[in-house]
Amino acid sequence: MNDVLLARAERAIEASRALRAQRRAVADQLDHATRQVRRVVMESAMLRSELKALRDDREGQDLRHRVPSE
Repeated sequence: MNDVLLARAERAIEASRALRAQRRAVADQLDHATRQVRRVVMESAMLRSELKALRDDREGQDLRHRVPSE
């Protein structure tokens, strides 16, 4: 009986170790994905800012080159 209980306990301990290792791997993947998402969001914000600056510059140039209507 003790051998059966010991074997069950050893299997449970091994299963627990495997689950902890899987959890760590998934947590690492989540951290990596989160960092990627943050980087992409930051790059997107930078590009939007650059596009807005370009549009503003073009509008400013258009306003300077227009002849005032009489």
